[in-house]
Amino acid sequence: MRHIDKSKFVNCKTKTWDKKSKQWSDRVKDAADPGAEIKAIGNKWSSLKRAFVSEFGAKCWYSESPQIGTDFDVDHYWPKGRVKDADGAIIKQGDQQHPGYWWKAYDISNYRYSCIFANRARDEGGKVDYFPIVDESMRCWGIDAPCDYTHHLILDPCSIEDVKLLSFEIETGQTSSAVTYDENPIGFEKVRLSKTLLNLDHETITPHRLRAIKAAQSAIRYLKLTSSLNDDDLDDDDRSGITEAKDKLKELCNRKSSFSAAAVQHILPNKNAPYLADVIGELDLTP
Repeated sequence: MRHIDKSKFVNCKTKTWDKKSKQWSDRVKDAADPGAEIKAIGNKWSSLKRAFVSEFGAKCWYSESPQIGTDFDVDHYWPKGRVKDADGAIIKQGDQQHPGYWWKAYDISNYRYSCIFANRARDEGGKVDYFPIVDESMRCWGIDAPCDYTHHLILDPCSIEDVKLLSFEIETGQTSSAVTYDENPIGFEKVRLSKTLLNLDHETITPHRLRAIKAAQSAIRYLKLTSSLNDDDLDDDDRSGITEAKDKLKELCNRKSSFSAAAVQHILPNKNAPYLADVIGELDLTP
């Protein structure tokens, strides 16, 4: 998971997005049944997909899986309809079911480009209607109610602090927490829940993430090995291999590349190494 800068969402809007989104939002706000009105208006957020891909790459913002031969979704991070807690129970107050965060249905800042394994119900996971928070008494129930944006328990790629919580295992390619429970119990719980609710370690995903990690390690090893040789000892194949290894690192670190966060994590410890000195400025090693 790489940080998605929401300030760049302005580059993803269609020319009429602001005007139309307000019209749709006003319709929903004035409706007796907001959920029914959202269904009547339809899936307008799909018009942003191509722009999201152009700006941030053709990959899931949650798992970093590439978009190959499949549709992707625009996930509403704050669910627009039914809402569930971490155990899958529908949120209620007495007999009243939570109406969903319908006022965020056409709010571009609430959108996350997502693969179907992260967004839809697949095997044991899928975000779907889940939106667990730290303290249920702090849950927002209406458009005019105060919302605490710091209590969510699903990792948000638009939060740099959330992105920093995620780590990757070198032997398996699976995700893990970058913090211990004692250090940061809420952060640790975010990772624990997100591994399941976002299907981050689905069997169709981890092998490809592991390949990115191994590719980064291989390129680093080659550059380290050849750095011990004098220039006169390098043949044409060595020089070609060095160029290829550096180009591979650039590709792996590119924010638009699939599984780049895992690759970056395993390149970072070498950032001050002399064998990376002439390429380090071209590697995006930021979260």
